[in-house]
Amino acid sequence: MPSPLLIGHDILASLPAALGLHAFDHLFIYIDQGIMQHHGAELHAVCVAAFGDKVRLDVLPQGEACKTFWMLEALLEQLIAAGASKRSVVLAMGGGAACNLVGLAAGMLYRGIRHIEVPTTMTGQTDSCLSNKQAINSRQGKNHFGIYHAPLMIWVDTKYLLSEPARLKRSGLVEGIKNGFIFNPTFLDYLAGKLKPELTYSAGELHELVLNIIRSKLEILKADPSEREFGIVLEYGHTFGHGIEWLAKKHGVSLIHGEAVSFGMCIAARLSRRLGLISDDTVALHHHMITEKLGVTTEFPASVTTDGLIDAMVSDNKKTGKQIRFVLLEKVGACFNPEGDYLIGVDLNIVRSVLDDYIASERSRACA
Repeated sequence: MPSPLLIGHDILASLPAALGLHAFDHLFIYIDQGIMQHHGAELHAVCVAAFGDKVRLDVLPQGEACKTFWMLEALLEQLIAAGASKRSVVLAMGGGAACNLVGLAAGMLYRGIRHIEVPTTMTGQTDSCLSNKQAINSRQGKNHFGIYHAPLMIWVDTKYLLSEPARLKRSGLVEGIKNGFIFNPTFLDYLAGKLKPELTYSAGELHELVLNIIRSKLEILKADPSEREFGIVLEYGHTFGHGIEWLAKKHGVSLIHGEAVSFGMCIAARLSRRLGLISDDTVALHHHMITEKLGVTTEFPASVTTDGLIDAMVSDNKKTGKQIRFVLLEKVGACFNPEGDYLIGVDLNIVRSVLDDYIASERSRACA
């Protein structure tokens, strides 16, 4: 059963009525510390005014720092000590990392209690909140430990995006571009006309953009809500991207998820071209959409090497055997599917050659 998704602009005043449709003994609110001062205190106050001492609040570390076993254990033990029951509701407010941690805890506690996601980032609102995937990281890579646990509801207030830093907003919009490449070329045309490198959107324009990106992903999820079959196409660029993101973090380099995925998509496009699946024009279109239309200009991390990235990909959470397998394009709007599961095994020598060429070109661009 899909989770109800309620979307609007500046809709916090309506949240208590939506919550009131569900009886609960406690409402445990967990807020990313980065969002607490901007919007979190207001949400907490509105909930306390409506539900009084049923409401409990705690603040989570910002970003990926909260996606650890230590944080998961601490959150679960805290919930039990505070009297959480099967009748309780847990609400997560913040980016995808905070919602992932809280969603995983909710799915594990007493074999599953209800939780609500209030995503506050472009990535959270248009991508991560739609998948029902809850996960934390291992010491070797991203999202190795997790479950599928659907939220009671998803509350999307596009007002929160007005204060989101430009770099984070661009990172989230990368996933929208991906949806066009893998499934809907018409949507890619729409984005080409709507994206602004300087991100000067009015509240109305931003709301429209978010709504349409959500719709673009839901069209894919309708066919495969669990993302285990056709839905695996949503991982286009992510095998490379997760490896790049993990290695950057390991070496202390600031790299946001969407930035890593943008590199991953460009590499996947080059690999698709090397295999004769797509044209040079389609490869160039990736760079045009990401760099020129969206304005992503992040430098490729100097610490990421071909050998290091291949080692990281061996541990990727989509691994289905000893061989690294990739989601690749057949054309704009469609992924290659010779084996029936949208994952393609590629000779590592070819992968290595593509990576060597791509990394060399990125180094040259950085020095230009």
